[in-house]
Amino acid sequence: MKLLPFLICAIFSIVLLTGTVSAVGNISVTSTPDGATVYVDSINKGTSPITVQDLTSGAHNILIQKTGYQDYTTSVTVSDDATATVTATLVSATPAPVITSISPAYGLNSGVVSITNLAGTGFTSGATVVLAKSGETNIPGTSVSIVSATKITCDFDITSKTTGNWNVIVTNPDGQSSTFSSFEIRSPSSVTLSSITPSSAINDSVVTITSLAGNGFVSGATMKLKMSGANDIPGTITSLSSTTIAGTFNLISRTPGSYEVCVANDASTYVCGLTFTVNSPSSLLNGSVSFESSPSGASAFLDSVYQGKTPITVYNITPGTYTALLQRSGYQDYSKTIKVTAGNRTYVSKTLDDEITTTESTAIPTTITTARTTRKSTLKTPTPWPSDTPTQASPVGTLAIIGAVGIGFIVLRKP
Repeated sequence: MKLLPFLICAIFSIVLLTGTVSAVGNISVTSTPDGATVYVDSINKGTSPITVQDLTSGAHNILIQKTGYQDYTTSVTVSDDATATVTATLVSATPAPVITSISPAYGLNSGVVSITNLAGTGFTSGATVVLAKSGETNIPGTSVSIVSATKITCDFDITSKTTGNWNVIVTNPDGQSSTFSSFEIRSPSSVTLSSITPSSAINDSVVTITSLAGNGFVSGATMKLKMSGANDIPGTITSLSSTTIAGTFNLISRTPGSYEVCVANDASTYVCGLTFTVNSPSSLLNGSVSFESSPSGASAFLDSVYQGKTPITVYNITPGTYTALLQRSGYQDYSKTIKVTAGNRTYVSKTLDDEITTTESTAIPTTITTARTTRKSTLKTPTPWPSDTPTQASPVGTLAIIGAVGIGFIVLRKP
């Protein structure tokens, strides 16, 4: 009977121990693709598929990682004597987008600008594009097209938006983003005009403008001549930089007078200034000179004053005589004296000759010339007797003199 309490205590302890050990469970982890590393509460348990056993009941944090795929995380509650299941479909990892350039790199705040190439890498379907500037509301891109992982096209409505540099931001659906600086918003009124060459022409031809100088010119700009009471004269731009425009105006049969020179960056909002004079031949007191060359592109000069590249016609030249000069690298200069008359055009046209190249000879001369040194005499030349211009002695007279001398010698020797 004394052993009964002891047996009761032993049985009770066994029951308690059995209850404590049974408060565990398992987690079965699979992934697509398999071979991913499985972490339970930050402890590496192996690679999928795997069943992690003897985990205490309660919540556990699961992390599944595989190179080239995004991390997969979840929380699992383990029950006593049960196996929880985790099935993970891994998503391919996408690098953060990177913006390298934007074209065009500017736009006018008078309308919508279309971005034809937002270039970079890592763009994914569903990406968004915005313009952002400190202190300003973001400008969202519309009609966004993810052409490829390296190109996006979109539109921005920048009407009346603040001028200056804005950041371009691309955000992928996974939240990764890239910021590029910068896209410039400009105002059409930022155009300035400073000079135009030539500044006049006759209304019987197409005039070539060699330099319309200013600032703020952008690709797509237009130019025209404007005068009250006359139709505008549209120009054709042949080359353009931010500070210089070159092009032509067709002046044939246009109304003579003083026109304003106008340039618009957005084809509608013109900035006007300067003066260009359209003359008629009947009213023009000065003349003009037309330069042409083959090949073209020669520099044309009048009395050493540069006029532009051929072909070119220079107007409003004061009547008179000038030296016309054509110069082009690789060709001989061509110079000509011309006469400019009132109301007429003088032509300077030339097929340029190839430049002459001389090669220095290294041959040894075959003839050696000895230099002679002449010393100046210090003797005074005797003054000759006055006489008529001497005549050449006759050979017969000379023989007669010799004979006479011989006869005299014989007479003297007689006894």
